[in-house]
Amino acid sequence: MAEKHQPLHAKFLTTLATSLRSWMVFAGLLMVGLCWLTPLTAQEDDLFEKPMTFEEIQAVLSGGIRERDLKKQGMGWYKWALYREQEALNRDSAFQYLARSVELFQKAGDSLAYHRARAELATRLPERGMADEAIAMQQEALQYFKRTGNKRSEAFLLAQMARVQQMRGDSAQANTLRRTFRERGLALSDTLLLITAFLQEADYLADAQKYQEALPLTFRARDLAQQSNRHNYALETEYRIGYFNFLAKDYLMALRAFKRAEQASRQVDYELRRELYRYLSATYLALDSLNLSLQYAQRHIRLTDTLLHRDRIATSQRLAAQYGTREKTQEVERLNRDIKSIEDSKRQQRNFLIAISLFFVATLIAGFFMARDYRHRLQTSRVIAEQREKINQQTIRQLEDALRIESMQSMLEGQESERKRIAHDLHDSVGGMLAAIRMRLEGLLSQAPELAKNEDFAKIKELLNDTIAETRQIAHNLQPTSLSRFGLVKALQDLVIRFRTPGGPTIDFQHFGDFGDLDHTVALNCYRIIQELLQNSIKHAQATEILVQLTRNGNDIAILVEDNGVGFDPANITKGMGTDNLRQRVHFIHGEMSVQTAQGQGVSTLITVPVKAR
Repeated sequence: MAEKHQPLHAKFLTTLATSLRSWMVFAGLLMVGLCWLTPLTAQEDDLFEKPMTFEEIQAVLSGGIRERDLKKQGMGWYKWALYREQEALNRDSAFQYLARSVELFQKAGDSLAYHRARAELATRLPERGMADEAIAMQQEALQYFKRTGNKRSEAFLLAQMARVQQMRGDSAQANTLRRTFRERGLALSDTLLLITAFLQEADYLADAQKYQEALPLTFRARDLAQQSNRHNYALETEYRIGYFNFLAKDYLMALRAFKRAEQASRQVDYELRRELYRYLSATYLALDSLNLSLQYAQRHIRLTDTLLHRDRIATSQRLAAQYGTREKTQEVERLNRDIKSIEDSKRQQRNFLIAISLFFVATLIAGFFMARDYRHRLQTSRVIAEQREKINQQTIRQLEDALRIESMQSMLEGQESERKRIAHDLHDSVGGMLAAIRMRLEGLLSQAPELAKNEDFAKIKELLNDTIAETRQIAHNLQPTSLSRFGLVKALQDLVIRFRTPGGPTIDFQHFGDFGDLDHTVALNCYRIIQELLQNSIKHAQATEILVQLTRNGNDIAILVEDNGVGFDPANITKGMGTDNLRQRVHFIHGEMSVQTAQGQGVSTLITVPVKAR
């Protein structure tokens, strides 16, 4: 009786097991056929070193899953592992994806691809305490490449083996392998091979915080990429040059490399642009350019959101391709089982079993939707809170920047107002009184001609004339009237003439471009900056020659002041009021300042200012 009225779920499981067993037998036969048809020799066009974009990787991976092409799936996981490690900085997931790639190539019977992926996986084993296993895997791959005469893969493997030996601490063996690799690479005349190996070696040195040793390798890779017109690699090397300089805290060199990479990355992958924005923001922050740092931080946030959205879409598409065919087969089998179950249930307490089944399914569905709704609400609340926190932090930074700029503007305007008032008082009050004293002396001399022979009288008259001249000079320095009347170039010419003194340094003033349409605020601040730099050179540098150069190039002004004085140590310099005022003026007009100096090598100050015509 128990066998006659066998429960519905037991029959369902029996049918499912039979179907799965048949499907697995068919899949095993199909796999054997594919392995028999797959050629054992590698194709001439090697895809391992070919760079792929995010979209290309997703297309290869999804296509391999959809077509059940194990070789294409293996290549997709291989490229996806390198992408996760380089762009997303996720080494754990990269290790797992490489292991999956090795397994797929082995199942596909592609020996070349299997050993290439396995050798790449071996380079990640030493950091997990498996250096001996890594060497064994690489030796096995090396023997295969020698046996099959694949000299290119053999040369590439030598660079990977050098990296593993270096991680083990065997520097002598690592250097020997590197030397052998370079000889093989030069013999093969394969620039792509050399570029890839140089970049991998530079990354290893950077991981060990040996940035100065990593930079020459990166420069060599960049030169090879430029000579062979490999734009993507040239761009990648420019970014790494900036990144290594940033880690070495040489922010000016890092900024130049990042800006070159940014100019060249307008139409290329978003991941590299996101990292460029991130480190440009950090570099400008280190150089106290808060406004530019904020701009690049905002760009980094926007591009990060875009890439996260793209990753979600790609993952959904890949999962849909992976499980779509299986779900269709399962749906057909489920429908057949339902039909058979309905026919059987007519003889086995049909109404009771259907009621229990419906109740159980309804409970599961209700629980599923309740759990999903709860998780969705938690996730939505967390995302909203994070976005609000970001907006609040961004608003605070913007208010702080606006307050700082407003305070700086008020201070500079106050300084200029006070300078104007003092200059006016000196010229009208003190200058007038001194002129009246001189007229009285002249009148006294006409009344008593014998005073002309008096030495004290002559000295008093000479001191009075010097005082009048000095008063005029001070008033002119405080408020340059020639700036508003004749423009910046004429005012600077007058300034240089006043600074030239007998026995003092030779001052050479050069100007290039048109400065007639400058805004008065920009012109005044440029004048004050040059005035401050000249005063510093004359007062502290002990220089014999000073060069002042003013250049206009489109909407940019470059100010260069150089002297051949004693220089100073930038690490030990103490900031004074003059230095603070100088930097505040440069920041106020949105400029950038760079100082190059050393003990006994003079000082070179370069200031660039963006300008707009009036």
